[in-house]
Amino acid sequence: MNQFLKKALVLCALISSSSVFSQKGNYDVEPTIPFQPMFSFGTAYHSFQGDIMGPESNSLLGNMGYRAGMRLNISDNIDASLLFSNTTLFEENDDAGFESNLDAIGLHFGYTLNSIFKQSRISPYLSAGLQSLSFKTYNVINYDRESTIAIPLGLGLRLNISERIDLDATINYTIAMGDIDKSVEENSDKFISANFTIHYDLFTPKPNQNIYVDESYYADVNFNAMDIEDEDGDLVADVDDYCPKTPIGVKVGQFGCPLDSDNDGIPDYIDQEENTFEGAVVDEKGVQLTDDKYRSMYSNYEAASREYANFYNENEIKRENYKTTDAYLIAKANAFNKAYNDGEVFDNTVEGLKYKVKIGAFSDVVPANVINKYLSLDDLESIPQDNGMVIYAVGTYNSLEEALGREYELEAKGFDNNYILVDNNGSVSNYVIPVPEPIIDEEEVVLLVVQEDEIEKITEEETVISSNETTYRIQIGAFDKELSDKVFEGVDNVVSFSGKDGLVRYMAGSFTEYKDAIDYQAQMKVRGFEDAFIVTYKNGERISLNIAIKTERTSSKAEVIIVQEITKPNIEFMIQILVAKESLSAKDLTKMAKLGNIDKEAKGEEMYLYFTGSFISLVDANVRLEEAKLAGYADAFVFAKLEGERITIEQAIALLK
Repeated sequence: MNQFLKKALVLCALISSSSVFSQKGNYDVEPTIPFQPMFSFGTAYHSFQGDIMGPESNSLLGNMGYRAGMRLNISDNIDASLLFSNTTLFEENDDAGFESNLDAIGLHFGYTLNSIFKQSRISPYLSAGLQSLSFKTYNVINYDRESTIAIPLGLGLRLNISERIDLDATINYTIAMGDIDKSVEENSDKFISANFTIHYDLFTPKPNQNIYVDESYYADVNFNAMDIEDEDGDLVADVDDYCPKTPIGVKVGQFGCPLDSDNDGIPDYIDQEENTFEGAVVDEKGVQLTDDKYRSMYSNYEAASREYANFYNENEIKRENYKTTDAYLIAKANAFNKAYNDGEVFDNTVEGLKYKVKIGAFSDVVPANVINKYLSLDDLESIPQDNGMVIYAVGTYNSLEEALGREYELEAKGFDNNYILVDNNGSVSNYVIPVPEPIIDEEEVVLLVVQEDEIEKITEEETVISSNETTYRIQIGAFDKELSDKVFEGVDNVVSFSGKDGLVRYMAGSFTEYKDAIDYQAQMKVRGFEDAFIVTYKNGERISLNIAIKTERTSSKAEVIIVQEITKPNIEFMIQILVAKESLSAKDLTKMAKLGNIDKEAKGEEMYLYFTGSFISLVDANVRLEEAKLAGYADAFVFAKLEGERITIEQAIALLK
């Protein structure tokens, strides 16, 4: 036992010292170091399976031993361990008995099948290795210490307790190439062991805190409350819910979005046409558009869509002909670019410095509510870093003043802790404020103040205008691993997010009109992303496609062009949802809780009118009306008020022109 402990301590001291001296200054270490050395210590219960076996021996109970050493992570799934172990085997039956002290040093390789259970911390684990086994046996005769080779094979489970701690529980079957029990028959003995091993990362330093500058963004967030909060009652916590305002009673998938069996973008509970043909263009009710209606609405896009379809059908590139997803998608991308982007050269233009506005950065999982908020910005981009972090930024500006204006606009929308980035032809860094000169020109100071005032003025106007826009995006797929950059040559606005389920989701394109999204979805399918579908965002939230289509049609009919500042009539649009007594039923209270911001007005002595929302735009009022109907108020309607008095919708529209 003393010899075993000496060897283990010497090994740990050597590896820990070499690891410490190899660290970079100020703990400036990338968080994705391949090896991540971990100290291992555990126990094992051995059951001897040789010629001499006690009558009560089994594979789970037996002689207790110890093991210690070091584990290195070779890749995400493969690790290698150098382990010392020590145990004393004792077996006795009616005919014979023996006692043997075993020391072993071995190299073990493990493979974690973590892709099977993507949302679990527990993963199946396989191991195999080669050991140098030293044993000293007493069997009537006190034998000298001998050495042999052993091959351990293991199967078990790995529990990922934290980023630094793993626990392995495995059953090992070890084949020793020697006669350990020194019985009459000199056979190669075997033993089974139940092993419990803790792996602890003592050596990888904490990453530089400057890398994770966005932690302050969530300093005031109660994550414990968020983990259990479920606003729409669909049994998917809001922090993981990609569709956080699903009506009560609607069936949802594992990510909280209503079921859509035919993948036409319209959820089943409002879809009036089941099993729509794959790839068909539908209206807000999920009904496939007729040829006449399609041509009248999307005539400019029909020829292109058909051309994409013909290309897809005639193309001979098949997934089964490629070993990896990357290789297949790169081949599809090359074929598509050759057919439609022939002559274009991507990412080869040297430009001057550009400015962007950073809104966040994540090295791991991005919460669903943050994803929805980010994707509502039409010019969002994700910028992967070498250290494994992904920066999310918006805008590309030629001047610092333009970037500052966008930063002020984002702050007005609730994006805090933004930062200006400098983009030097793809190399992104934080903008550093230059040291001011000791001599200041007063005229320059006056000019700067004027410019800042103009920026604030422009920002306020842009904030009002852009807040009503709907952003259409194409989710092109969810993958186990990040895809190669070559897959996306020629693809616009590619944004990636890592989800809690271990999948990397990719979005492409950014459009304000449904017809453009339809066309780009067809392109993505041709490029090999056969499961691509349209998703829509507005005001920091994901909204249903049917609401987006209906809102777009309404807004296309309204003329909301402001040429100059004029005095507007004081018109507001409100949604009436119910006329009832003050004591409401539990059902109505539940529905109202879904809408929030409910106002009431007395009507007579006992009755009350109930309203939700007050808007200066009819488009916004219609969106709220749709939400009220989805919440269960089928008879809800919009009405207008001028200076507090009711007028007709037609009168309100005429006055606003």
